[in-house]
Amino acid sequence: MTDSELDNFIICKKCHTLHRKIKLHKGTKALCKQCDSVIYRHHHNLIDNTLAISWVLLIALIIGFSFSIMSININGISQELNLPSLIIVIFNNEYYLVGIMLSFLIFIFPVTILLSLITLLTLMKLKKGKYLVKRLLILVAQIAPWSMLDIFFISLLVAMVKLFAFAQLELGVAFGAFVLIMTLDIFIFKRINFSDLWEEYNNIYKESR
Repeated sequence: MTDSELDNFIICKKCHTLHRKIKLHKGTKALCKQCDSVIYRHHHNLIDNTLAISWVLLIALIIGFSFSIMSININGISQELNLPSLIIVIFNNEYYLVGIMLSFLIFIFPVTILLSLITLLTLMKLKKGKYLVKRLLILVAQIAPWSMLDIFFISLLVAMVKLFAFAQLELGVAFGAFVLIMTLDIFIFKRINFSDLWEEYNNIYKESR
């Protein structure tokens, strides 16, 4: 079977059942015949919508990294929590491995993914840079599972629940930014499959040859 013939098939991520791809109508989705999970969707204006959301995500990420997540007041002693100070405290306490992992998982990888997405989507919209777009698609697919912002945010919520008993908490601007980040992250990385972007890539650069 040739590569072009293989492109007509898609595998369910949950049960790994092989399906032949069919053209979908606007706003519809294809379900796995074995487990009923969503395999792929018809996305209207996929590139424009994903590019716009990626820019909003990047701005929200900058806000989340730059401002205070929350203020903690215990017996009159107040302390602001933000990501840079958290990483600095970890390094100051000589937990270097934890600090390096945290820096990559909640800062370097998420920023790299967003910048790569913005770059490749812009090039796809302009129908330029075929080789670079391909390499960036591969890069995003490889490092996307290592972005742990959602795990960090859930851990933060768990810590807040425990702190409510003996501390006064005041949410900061960055907390709202992280709520927005989590919402948009679900749309981009949970709703959109990388196979959709690859299909757009094949359609665009096939036409531009």
